[in-house]
Amino acid sequence: MEFSDPFEIPVPAAATRLGEPPFWTPGQAVTWTYRRFDYDLDHVEVRRPMRVIDDGPNGAVLWMPGGTEVVDTGLVGWEGMSAHDVPLDVRFRPRGKAPERIMVPARWQGHGVLKLAPPNAPFSVWVLVKPAPTVSSAAEDSSAESVRVEWYVNLETTHRRTAEAVYTCDLILDITFPLADEPLHRPDGSLSARGAVFKDVHEIAAAGAYGYWPRQWSDTVRANGALILDRLEEFRWAFDPRWEDVALDLAGFGPHEPEARLRLGLATVDDSATRTAAGPDADRTTASARETADRTTASASTISPGQREHQRIPSGCYRRPDSR
Repeated sequence: MEFSDPFEIPVPAAATRLGEPPFWTPGQAVTWTYRRFDYDLDHVEVRRPMRVIDDGPNGAVLWMPGGTEVVDTGLVGWEGMSAHDVPLDVRFRPRGKAPERIMVPARWQGHGVLKLAPPNAPFSVWVLVKPAPTVSSAAEDSSAESVRVEWYVNLETTHRRTAEAVYTCDLILDITFPLADEPLHRPDGSLSARGAVFKDVHEIAAAGAYGYWPRQWSDTVRANGALILDRLEEFRWAFDPRWEDVALDLAGFGPHEPEARLRLGLATVDDSATRTAAGPDADRTTASARETADRTTASASTISPGQREHQRIPSGCYRRPDSR
């Protein structure tokens, strides 16, 4: 079984695949662009400005700091409300019956996200740096901010790229690893799908049930998600725990002295430092990354604050609680 895209999205004629030259230059600004399958009808898209950390045959590594101004999408008549809070039978109506979509300004929450996009694969891996409750201790500096790192798999169509942007479609279903006692990264360095939880399964079911797209498209996305979990080791580059260190560094919480930290976004990019710290051959050990994970992950008996909506149930499926 191989990956397959449920559909093709409209992209510029000059667009090529990730993993093929010419490659972006570290420090370059590009736009991560989400387009739906029906983009040609309304030309509404999500736009996220990001900085290139690395780009090559393995794929692209892009960074977006917290607070970055982005372009999101919304529904007419539901302005000011997250699309996730719009009733499913409204949000996933077929074209012609659904509310008009518009582009709206927004800001990226949290401390930042590192996105890793392998070539010829219908997903991207996100390393999210988020605030975490500070553990009080007399021996600790109470002014220091506590953060956590979360790994996230966003199911998408296979990426296309131009000199200025990457194009894909968000396919609703995602994969998270919310339980600290069953993490993605095992102590021995191997990858584990045991604690993986599919997120938004109710939404992808609604997309087919209410006519937003054909039911078989939802089946294709589910199959891609299952195949990713079966083949985690094949994508070790994207799931390497050293990316936690890189993400923390970029967010300003890394081990380096302030003058040596990588500074992207509003500050000047040091290409040589970027290549050294974020390249595929960066000298980051699994043990060091494990220490970072231990510092930023919730205890084994709890689910991290950012994953409160997840519930682990015997079937291993995801469902959203009646109230949040």
